[in-house]
Amino acid sequence: MTRANFNWLWALSIWMTLSPFSMLPAQEKKELVPLGAVMDSLALRYDLDFAYDAAVLRRDSLVSSALPKVFDKQWISTLLSGPQNLEVVFMGQQVIVGRSTPGSRPSALLEVSGRVLAADGSGGLPMVNIGVEGRALGTSTNDEGRFVLRYPRAYIGEALVFSSLGFVSERFSLPQNDSVLEVALKNYSIHLPEVQVLYTDPDQLMRSVRRRLAQNYPSEPFLLTAFFRETIRQDDEYVEVSEAVVDIYKPSYQAGFASERVRFVKGRKGARARDMEVVQFKLLGGPFHFAQVDVVRNGDFLPDEEGFSAYRYLYKGVDMDNDRVLYRVGFEPLHDEEGLFYRGELRIDKESRAVVRVDFELTPASIRRSRSYLVRRDSRRFRTRPVVARYHLAYRPWGQHWVLSRVRGEVSLRVNDRDRRQRSLFATVSEMLVSDFAPADGQQRIPWSEAYRSDYVLSEQLGTFDPDFWQFYNVVEPDEDLRRVFQEGER
Repeated sequence: MTRANFNWLWALSIWMTLSPFSMLPAQEKKELVPLGAVMDSLALRYDLDFAYDAAVLRRDSLVSSALPKVFDKQWISTLLSGPQNLEVVFMGQQVIVGRSTPGSRPSALLEVSGRVLAADGSGGLPMVNIGVEGRALGTSTNDEGRFVLRYPRAYIGEALVFSSLGFVSERFSLPQNDSVLEVALKNYSIHLPEVQVLYTDPDQLMRSVRRRLAQNYPSEPFLLTAFFRETIRQDDEYVEVSEAVVDIYKPSYQAGFASERVRFVKGRKGARARDMEVVQFKLLGGPFHFAQVDVVRNGDFLPDEEGFSAYRYLYKGVDMDNDRVLYRVGFEPLHDEEGLFYRGELRIDKESRAVVRVDFELTPASIRRSRSYLVRRDSRRFRTRPVVARYHLAYRPWGQHWVLSRVRGEVSLRVNDRDRRQRSLFATVSEMLVSDFAPADGQQRIPWSEAYRSDYVLSEQLGTFDPDFWQFYNVVEPDEDLRRVFQEGER
């Protein structure tokens, strides 16, 4: 099995089981000093900006002068929340503090919501990228085109950009109050550049992608805040939904053997009982695996430094992403006789040679072989057959570099209940949206004791339902069916 195949088997495949039913940093004793002085020291040391309501956060209140030796979100949150139990939200280098009351957001946090539609009247647009220009903060539309973006008051007046492949981007100024927007994106009707009709050698293009990895992707570690959702459908109905916010420590793209680490923040779940409730799917490692799904960093589907690859490349023309020209390069395995192999398409920025999007799926031969990989345990009563396994990855610009922005995976299995003579299609969709990121250093690596493990099941890590938790984070809005599942979970 090639290294590329092993990486995808380990990092991307959604493992399933099918069966019958703070510690604060150690501190020296220090004198008490005003809270404002400690905040100023934190701002200087870690390049932070604090946004808060002076009526609820007293800078003259006395706290210990001892600071943690490394950047620690939990310690800062404990310091600022104080006896009033204020809500503390981190958005990149912004630290937002406000009252925490049911159904409300911190006073320094605003919200813009709405729907993104196709201008030709074809309906809502899914997976539209929504971000604050020049900032790490962003979100994405759901399958109905709906979105919610929460942002600090300090960002008022900055450009909010809506972009999607094949459409002309739209820009709005972030309003000074909570607002609702309806955005119509036009198809990119401008004639494509002459490069469209010129053949580009795909092997040479992929080798140039490999040579420019160091220039196009971060050479230093960074911290991500991500929203993760797992859904399971039995036929056409949701049977389980799990959502979580996670912190991700991502090493440098040049640190080939270093591993990403994930820390669970909080989440919620909903479930429905069905006739086949004796069948239980266990999705192992969800956020952990998706944090490591990075074709650029892992080298999957790319040639090695000598130019060799397990895949054949096919030039398919160009696309337009607003003013960017993107080369389309298809790939398929040279040999597909054992192990798991994929076929799909990469989109590569013409100017930088950066991979900005990847869409791929298991080959027909691999999907037939995948049962032994996807189904960890079976019973004599049930017979399972994998039907599809497909994935989508997107990257977004960050300064002079590109970083992982979104991952979506879909795996479907046909299940035959021999006792009941009943067949069902179980379909899982897992998606991870990176809503914020910031530079890090080696000292900010998530400890193994706090890290999400590969054998964890997300639904088993979730606590009680908290309807107010999502008021403080940027997530992919649930569609109406998902809302009903969570509403049932509240009862």
